Amino acid sequence: MRHAVELVRNGRLGKIARVVVGLPSGGRGRNKGLKVTPVPKELDWNFWLGPAPWREFTGVYDWDWRWVSDWGGGQLMDWIGHHGDIAQWGLGTDRTGPVLFEGTAPYDREGIYDTPKSYRIECEYANGVKLTVADNHQVRDGATWYGENGEWVWVTRGRWDASTPALKNARIEAGEIRFKSPGHQRQFIDCVKSRKTTLTPAEVAHRSASIGHLCQIALKTRRKIRWNPDTETIVDDAEASRLLGRAPRGPWALC
Repeated sequence: MRHAVELVRNGRLGKIARVVVGLPSGGRGRNKGLKVTPVPKELDWNFWLGPAPWREFTGVYDWDWRWVSDWGGGQLMDWIGHHGDIAQWGLGTDRTGPVLFEGTAPYDREGIYDTPKSYRIECEYANGVKLTVADNHQVRDGATWYGENGEWVWVTRGRWDASTPALKNARIEAGEIRFKSPGHQRQFIDCVKSRKTTLTPAEVAHRSASIGHLCQIALKTRRKIRWNPDTETIVDDAEASRLLGRAPRGPWALC
């Protein structure tokens, strides 16, 4: 992934026109016919729910909690922090994000699992670069950057590819942007001692996750969302703005 990002950041594709982020689809178990069932003796259900809205126990709480919108955001939120993070890294937008979001997704209206299995959101940065976030039945899994002349670099976990042999065989030369890491654990400990910024600061993770949250808001409202990444506010849409947070169920509270 570092090499793919280095190619993009060093201008091998020229000016970037768009980037496509492909995330998993599906990922849900049996959705219908689930009944209220006794809570396992080892599970404190009230504490497990925490600030989320109360609901009766139906056996869903371990892996499959993430397909319930009260608790998670489906595959979109499960994976945007992975491939969305790499896309932002290649664009050099680690501490900002798109300003427009618009998309569509089918929602199940029955059963406990109510996050979409299929989704596609078109986004745009302030400089005009387009970002597509979609499930991998519609686009290729991972992150793909496209240059203004049509050349591309694609990367996912353990694999990468490019549109031409010249790109695939390209080397990063002395004096160009390089991304080296002694390993996240070692570098984190070093930064605790030196007080320097880690390779993966919380702000970068937050900005990657924010793309997913705003994609979800665009899907739920079914309209274009305008976002100010500097103030981190939705522009001129009070209803959509309310979806940026929710009141916690008592006795939980933010202090």
